Amino acid sequence: MAEKGIEIENWQQSKFYQCVGLVDLASDKPTCLDNGSHFRLLYVNEEFQKEVKRAPAVFNQIVNEWNKPESEIAKRLQAFAKKVDQGEASCFDFKQTEQYLRISAQQIARCS
Repeated sequence: MAEKGIEIENWQQSKFYQCVGLVDLASDKPTCLDNGSHFRLLYVNEEFQKEVKRAPAVFNQIVNEWNKPESEIAKRLQAFAKKVDQGEASCFDFKQTEQYLRISAQQIARCS
C-alpha cells in the first residue's frame, strides 16, 4: 500500500467514519456533508444536486465566497459552525447573491 501511496486511516479517522456511516442521509430535503472547517462537500443527495443545478453559477459563487477567510460570510459561517460544535445552534439564515438561504447543521462526528 505504501508503494502505491495509499494511506491507511488511523484509529481516529476510523472512529469518525464509523459514526458518519451510522447516519441515515436518505431525505427529501437537500442534504450534504462537509468537513466543517473549509466548505468542501463530502456527500450530496439527489435533492441537493437538483438545487445546485437550478443555479450552478450562483452556487459556485457562494462556495467561493464561503472559502475566503477574510469574507464577512465566511466569518459568520465559522461563528455558526463553532456554535453547532458547542450544541448552541442548528440553523443559520442569510442572504447572499440575491438568494435567501438557510443552513441547518448538526455535528454527527468529530475527528481529532
